[in-house]
Amino acid sequence: MAMLCATCFLAASSLKYISYPWLGGFLCFGMAVAGIAYLRICHFPPAAIRGQDFFGAVSMSFFVAAFLLISAWIGWQGISDSAWSLSTRSRLAISNGAVYQYVYDNESWDYQNDCGINGTNISLPENITAEATAAIESACKKSETVWFLQWSAPCALGICNAILAAVCWVFSQAAAGLEFDPEGDAQHVKKVLKVCTSLIVLMLGMMYSAQYVSGADVTVSSALLALGAGSMVGILLFMLLEFGFERLHQSTSQDPFAKSLVSIFKSDWMKALVVGGLNVFIPIFAMLDRLRKKVRRSTGLAKRGDEDYVDPFTTEGRRVVKEMSTWAWCSIFLKIDLLGELFVAIIVGMKLTNVFFSWLNETLAAAQLSFVVLSVLVLAVALVMFLCPIVPGSAVYLFAGVIFGAQSQLEGSVGFPLGVIAASCISSTAKMIACCLQYGMGFLMGKSVKVQQFVGVDKVPTRAMEQILKQNGLKIDKVAILVAGPDWPTSVLCGILHLKIPQMLLGTTPVILVSIVPQVLVGALLTLTDGSSGIMGMVSSFVTLAAGVVQALAMCFFSYRIMMVIEEDGPALAAPRAEHAAVAELTRKESEYVAALQNASSWPNMSRGQKLLVFASALCLLVAGFVFAADYSLTEKFCFRSFSITSKIASPVEAGGLNSNVMNLVMMAGWAALGVAFAGFVLHISASKWLGQVARSHLSSTSAAPSTIGKPLKRDTE
Repeated sequence: MAMLCATCFLAASSLKYISYPWLGGFLCFGMAVAGIAYLRICHFPPAAIRGQDFFGAVSMSFFVAAFLLISAWIGWQGISDSAWSLSTRSRLAISNGAVYQYVYDNESWDYQNDCGINGTNISLPENITAEATAAIESACKKSETVWFLQWSAPCALGICNAILAAVCWVFSQAAAGLEFDPEGDAQHVKKVLKVCTSLIVLMLGMMYSAQYVSGADVTVSSALLALGAGSMVGILLFMLLEFGFERLHQSTSQDPFAKSLVSIFKSDWMKALVVGGLNVFIPIFAMLDRLRKKVRRSTGLAKRGDEDYVDPFTTEGRRVVKEMSTWAWCSIFLKIDLLGELFVAIIVGMKLTNVFFSWLNETLAAAQLSFVVLSVLVLAVALVMFLCPIVPGSAVYLFAGVIFGAQSQLEGSVGFPLGVIAASCISSTAKMIACCLQYGMGFLMGKSVKVQQFVGVDKVPTRAMEQILKQNGLKIDKVAILVAGPDWPTSVLCGILHLKIPQMLLGTTPVILVSIVPQVLVGALLTLTDGSSGIMGMVSSFVTLAAGVVQALAMCFFSYRIMMVIEEDGPALAAPRAEHAAVAELTRKESEYVAALQNASSWPNMSRGQKLLVFASALCLLVAGFVFAADYSLTEKFCFRSFSITSKIASPVEAGGLNSNVMNLVMMAGWAALGVAFAGFVLHISASKWLGQVARSHLSSTSAAPSTIGKPLKRDTE
């Protein structure tokens, strides 16, 4: 079944390469990882071959392949005179004329003239319809992407192999930590845990970067999202395959820091991420496992005398079912609700942000304002948008690049280079002012003891982050938090922790080079005459991808540094502090209610109606999240129409606009998914209120005998 699915996926992906240019690299990753897993499980199992030897050899093979591919590509350019130039571009375009005819079947048009391949601008007849213009532009971009990838594919594949070599090398170093006497020193296991945790954070960072750069390039963002999700599953499978959670628990039972890391992997939040990530694949896996057991029975591999012969699941499947039966499903479902609501809010927020910036872009362009007035207005808009938690900073930078990129090309204006510099300066100024405003919001919010408790000012992880942020100067771990962390939450947290504003701004300064300038440049490139062409699109995608990868790497690094600080200064960070006495007192007062709520939300103690309500809320948000994620990753949209900052609301839908109606942004399936998500939100609130009421009732009825808290509740007759 796995081979059949892989073959179908490979065939479908090959047919869709023109629409999904990132599929080639993703397939290379997927097939390579699947091949490594197959070799490790079937031919070089952990019991026979050490993980360090296996992954070390695999890493070396990928490194050699990367070296040979890139070397051959460079040599080919020198020998055949195929270095990137206008002649190379024209030759590739001519040889791929059939691609243009395939994506735009109209013999009356000429590829070189329509797409400006001969060095001239595109000149289309005035009487051509908007739909035909959009079709030609799409055909040009797809065709140019094809032959550009033909030229760059060996280098791209070499980079893919180099990345795989690096990942396998990390796994080899992690596996080396497992080669020790279980009764001896367990320091190696801590290294394994830290490496794996950092890798998981890196993948989560990639997924966060997907929405961070989505305003600039939806193709890059969907590729990052798919790569991050697939890689995170691979890392978790590596951990399970190499040492298993039972051995992990035994090896770390005596070390507080290692136990805290294990608790992260076993936490309900991590389980909620796994369930939400696998989504519809969980019942599919269950059905496939039952089918596998039937096949084993029919082929005689499962004997009638076997202990598990009558079990509908295989031995491996039953182990998974048994493990999942011990999970706190109410807590997991409620956390799935929160994650699903956050995901839907981010997706909808990104779409609405693009529409708002597109409208503002058209309005400012039509007003024909002076450069100074335009600068002041863009600065004001940027500040307002920065204060909205769901608006990513990249959308603000991209908007500034589009506005000043177009303004700078007008006759008598400052010129394109100065326009990019001006947009970067204004975006940087807005970012610094916004940091101060967000800091002020956090400072005021931090006066509330409840807010301090919510952010965990008395918890070790938050105190470790505070210790890093309080460093003076441009310390790399401090810079990583301030630059790679989400814009609004990071600055607000600095205000709650009462950090020094000048030091916060100093640590934030590198964001200018890491994020602001690249995103502004991408937005400005979109306004050039050939800014939407295949090649310029690939350049913009590369800049966007680089910004996203730097963002993910920075998140991985500061997570690793937080773990190191916790390991080194954990006891001191856990010590009580006088300034947090009020938080500790509030936690103590709420402890009885928290215990009662945990007791009320224990799955065996819940009534049938409560279980149904909690499950239905999670199911609604899982379904809505899956639909939105599929729409986000696919080129053929079915929830939200493709709409970017440079699109025009008044343009026809066929030309990438909204036909002067913002409601056209959402398609029929999108409205249905939003309705399902809203139903899940209402059910989530209802379930939370119900459980809270049960906990309060139980608490008031047992106030005379608090020792009864923790005992099973009497089920509702409902």
